[in-house]
Amino acid sequence: MLQVTRFVARSFDLDHITLSWEINDFDVGSAQEVITAYDFYLERSESPEGPWDKLAGPFQDQYLFRDYSPNLLHKWRKLFYRLRVVHNPTSAEETFGPTALLPEPDLIALEIQRQEDVLFREFVGRRCFLFPVRTFGARCNCFDNISGRRTRTGCLSCFDTSYAGGYLRPIECFVQIDPEANSPSNTNIQGERQEQNTSARLISFPPIKPKDVLVEGENKRWRIVTVAKTERLRSIVHQEPTLHEIPRGDVEYKLPINLEDLQNQEWAESRNFTNPQHVNEPNDDDPFKLLAVYGYKPRGSV
Repeated sequence: MLQVTRFVARSFDLDHITLSWEINDFDVGSAQEVITAYDFYLERSESPEGPWDKLAGPFQDQYLFRDYSPNLLHKWRKLFYRLRVVHNPTSAEETFGPTALLPEPDLIALEIQRQEDVLFREFVGRRCFLFPVRTFGARCNCFDNISGRRTRTGCLSCFDTSYAGGYLRPIECFVQIDPEANSPSNTNIQGERQEQNTSARLISFPPIKPKDVLVEGENKRWRIVTVAKTERLRSIVHQEPTLHEIPRGDVEYKLPINLEDLQNQEWAESRNFTNPQHVNEPNDDDPFKLLAVYGYKPRGSV
């Protein structure tokens, strides 16, 4: 099977993004491997987790493509690309990527990201789900092209974003959320509004932007207002968003999260082995087995 060894996105122009890729060396003259037996497909998404839309293909023996369709004037939009390679004689396929127009991290940045991931996944973070908001694509039927505004609120087709679907597929992440301050305010129409705002922090993945929605395990939903970042040579290693609680009953509470197991949303399963968060895992009457899980040895024991 053909292997893509390098797949990058580059651009010094606001009109397009240039995608290029390289393949591994193989004997193109052999009966087993002929380069024209492979089809290339390019797919694009606003999220590294998809869903993916077909952008181009199929094409053969081509290693450069320019995407002229996105509007690169949007400062917060991140476009991710994936390359799908199909071997026509056997119908075998393999995907490579995703890649994006982002700085490549050096070894130090990669090590910072690895340690941050261990810290948040094992110690200080709790499991949440991020809904990246759509910033381009097909408009919802509630959007008026003449006035450039939505004609109604509470739309379940776009969740008040004006783009069909509203949000992309939820991404699991581990976030440390600070305790929020209760801030009541009175309005003439709605009476008292109970608002909450706070700050949070997480690793470099998934990349977040304002207007994304973050959901906690108790179905508490937050809208990301601002995002501060820590970088190493312009490569993101840490993110600190400010959060505004979405009022209960707003259309964002209709965003679906389909989970097979709702009982394991408080901690990562790996913590049961490396950093236990509860005492039910041993499930045994022998107290020394319980202590063994925590790496503790009683005084005087061998």
